[in-house]
Amino acid sequence: MKLTYRSILILEGIHKLGGERTVYGIYHLLNGKKSSQTIGDANLFNLTHLFGILKPLNREHFQLEIRILLENAFIEEMEPSSNKFIITKLGLTLLDGELSKKPIPSHLDGWKYNDTSLLLWRRLSLLTQVLSNLIDGKKQYTPIQQEDSVFDWVKEFLLKEGHNRFLLTESLYNEVLQSLELVSELEATIFVMRLTSSSRVGYTIEQISSILGEDETWCQILFLHTLHSIVLQLVSNGEKFPILVSMIETEHQENGLLTASTRATYQMLLQGKTIDEIARIRNLKRNTIEDHVVEVTHQKPDFLIDPFVPPIHQQLILSTYKSLQTKQLRFLKEKLTKDISYFEIRLVLARLGG
Repeated sequence: MKLTYRSILILEGIHKLGGERTVYGIYHLLNGKKSSQTIGDANLFNLTHLFGILKPLNREHFQLEIRILLENAFIEEMEPSSNKFIITKLGLTLLDGELSKKPIPSHLDGWKYNDTSLLLWRRLSLLTQVLSNLIDGKKQYTPIQQEDSVFDWVKEFLLKEGHNRFLLTESLYNEVLQSLELVSELEATIFVMRLTSSSRVGYTIEQISSILGEDETWCQILFLHTLHSIVLQLVSNGEKFPILVSMIETEHQENGLLTASTRATYQMLLQGKTIDEIARIRNLKRNTIEDHVVEVTHQKPDFLIDPFVPPIHQQLILSTYKSLQTKQLRFLKEKLTKDISYFEIRLVLARLGG
């Protein structure tokens, strides 16, 4: 089995982790697992751009990739059966060479844009299909998207905006065309090939890869990057794209980067409640609430950690981190005084990494 761009992304993850986490941290990261550990590691090791970009990633396929990298001496295990790997000189040479030919796209940010871009794609792809069939006068076809929420959104949008299907289609076409100006010709081609019209069903990434003679994972990354680039434009310059902007609007946009349970904890923190009070009210373990506080610290640069970590402890943790140059909690804890908790260490690292 030859190396794929998926192999390169996994190798990049191993390189960034530097043996401080098991390789399954990368597996969960690429799969977009929204656990406190995975979210924390994504921020600590500057890997948020890779969050969820290979979802769904089969565990057996991932293990096979690791085995291939190991057999080709691109990585080595730190200790037997530890599942902690570091990149070798040969692996680093390979990684640098491959990323120089196909660099990870600049606007790719799985943690920040994946959920929004997925919502955009579902609504856009169905609206495009519906408008195409309306113009061609076709009433019998299978919707490309099956989720009730997406179907309801398109129906409501058309009732509100679709009094003139031709003008609406032209406006949407112009917005999509303008939004694709910031991506490469290959990315725009992949994006258009995925769209469904009245005359054809959109191609899958696998089909596009075969047609274009490109690596399948690379095609997937370019497609995601196109979506992320569009979302970035909508957020920063939305007045130029009124139709597309409406596709990313939801009822719960505030604190969108926080998981649902963390949002609930965050609101209680803003009300001045303590960790123990929140744990009691929400009937959750204190450790769970602490996880939420760490997540908030990662995502909210203005969130103060002083109520949870005395400034003197912050200084000690920071100086120890700078001395050891490791993000492994156990090593840091062993060098610090006993009155400094793992929670405090995690918060300082979160602020540092965030």
